[in-house]
Amino acid sequence: MRMRRFWAKGGYGEHGRSCFLMEYGKEGRYCMVDCGIMDSDSQPYPDVTSEELSKTDYLFLTHCHKDHSGAFMEFVKSGFGGVLVASQMTIDLSHISYEKQIVLPVDEKEIPWKRKISEITLTYGRTGHCPGGLWFYIEDEKGAVFFSGDYQENTLAYACDPVRGYKAQFGVVDCAHVNTFARAKELREQIKNRIATYLSAGKKVIMPLPHYGRGMEILLLLKESFPDRRIAADTVFLKDMEQILQEKIWYRSEAYDALQKLLVQIRRNAVDLQKDQKMEYDILLIADTHLQKKYNADFVSGEVKAGAAVLVTGRVKPGEMPEQLLDTGDAERFLYPHHQSKGDMQAFISGNAFEVVLPFHNEEKEMIFL
Repeated sequence: MRMRRFWAKGGYGEHGRSCFLMEYGKEGRYCMVDCGIMDSDSQPYPDVTSEELSKTDYLFLTHCHKDHSGAFMEFVKSGFGGVLVASQMTIDLSHISYEKQIVLPVDEKEIPWKRKISEITLTYGRTGHCPGGLWFYIEDEKGAVFFSGDYQENTLAYACDPVRGYKAQFGVVDCAHVNTFARAKELREQIKNRIATYLSAGKKVIMPLPHYGRGMEILLLLKESFPDRRIAADTVFLKDMEQILQEKIWYRSEAYDALQKLLVQIRRNAVDLQKDQKMEYDILLIADTHLQKKYNADFVSGEVKAGAAVLVTGRVKPGEMPEQLLDTGDAERFLYPHHQSKGDMQAFISGNAFEVVLPFHNEEKEMIFL
């Protein structure tokens, strides 16, 4: 084992802008894991120099969400000319057009998967976070390092390949829900119980959601918990759903079948809020996390005035409508377990042998030495 230099260029001490750079193999050559943006910051990109980008041979993307992939084309403009390494689903959902790429194959055989890339031996598996999402275990002559990406084992929809028994110099591990030790089942129960209270009081429930992520998880939770209620979605949610259900490999098998049936129902009930703001629903899913589209904001504003409840289940962007609704008491925020809590992270660490753990996706700037 030889000395390895490592830099957290983003995502450590903050939620977003994930980007980690490290030496590998030859002296002075780098590989990078993720290149996200912080869309609420006036300087959204990770702190990576043109010289560092020019020396980066491989850029591994854990998944498509822009806080992990959004800086890619900017990095290309600024000097990155290496090879992109990711699943085909991640490349497609990130809308990346780039010639130098290694598409990581995924199939039902020999999970987790292994691939030799130059001096790197790469082991990878599914994270349970979104379609295309992968964790990476990178080995070379300097030793081994682990990157969880956004990770959750206890899921309803997405498949996760649990990480157990891995030894590494350090592990970069998801702990976005750092302020709670609650595990996934408990967090889902909190959301389900609150929605049940709203519905019992005769209130409609609106849930703004991101593209390509926890929407499928929440849809299954709602259908399982409230089978007789009218669950509807906007046409953007429908379009996303049709796209991400193209590959069964990313889902729990029973969940995939259930989602295909739900897709038929969503097609019947989907509404284009840009054209039609009159609809019947008990629970409405809108694919616009921060309600940045004016027609979505106008619709939600009108529904809130009529007595609807808004339930926020993820990050709140400063200055946007969900924050305003939370400030006025017209929305509530609950954590959906599409990331790890502190309790999840502690269980994860105990199942592996990492010398140092860097919890990321939170503001604490914590390092754990084991």
